[in-house]
Amino acid sequence: MLGTDILRNVPLLSGLADAELELIARSSRRLRYPKKSIVFQEGDPGDFLLVILRGRVKVSLFGEEGRETIVAILERPAFLGEVALLDKAPRSATVMTLEATEFLQITRGPFMALVKDHPAIAVKIMGRLANELRQATEQIRTLSMFDVHGRVLRCLLIMAQRQGQSTPTRMLIRPKPLVKDLALMIGCSRETVSRAMKLLQGTGYVTAIERGLAIEHRSIRRYLLPALQNLVPPDEKRP
Repeated sequence: MLGTDILRNVPLLSGLADAELELIARSSRRLRYPKKSIVFQEGDPGDFLLVILRGRVKVSLFGEEGRETIVAILERPAFLGEVALLDKAPRSATVMTLEATEFLQITRGPFMALVKDHPAIAVKIMGRLANELRQATEQIRTLSMFDVHGRVLRCLLIMAQRQGQSTPTRMLIRPKPLVKDLALMIGCSRETVSRAMKLLQGTGYVTAIERGLAIEHRSIRRYLLPALQNLVPPDEKRP
């Protein structure tokens, strides 16, 4: 059985009493997948939720001819599978591990009972879904309004917001995103993205750092700050 100390560090379950955590521990388990494993596929039954404890995954959609579009790259402490869990519909996307990954699996029955007794968890999920909707809107805006250089930068900035680190002058992403993944996220060829990255580094918008990338202040000022108003919920905006 999982220890409550592990569950206590899961943001989705923060605030629960020890007895409640023990209830979840009895009905949950840890799952481990090696790199490049399919966790679940679009169309699979959605009867459990996963919380990432270690590792990284990509969430993808596939077209009729097998063309892949990467929707998101997630790491600890993100959770996934909540949409299918809530509406009982099949999985809406395919999830694959990018490195050896460990999950906390919570099945539908205990999870729905938990949500019923603890509305705060439902609020957290609603916040997550609202943020994903805003991110999707920004992704559509990026694809329709920017050239390839702007699309690459906006993609990097969204990744940095989700999983990066911030300093007063730059945002850091580790590990370094793969060109092929960026290409699948913005709908361009690898060669086009590779050329764009070289130009962005040559002009000081992006800097290579140890095991990653730094998105410089000029990129943040030009491509992120104007979009923040669209990403921040209305009740969190300053008057």
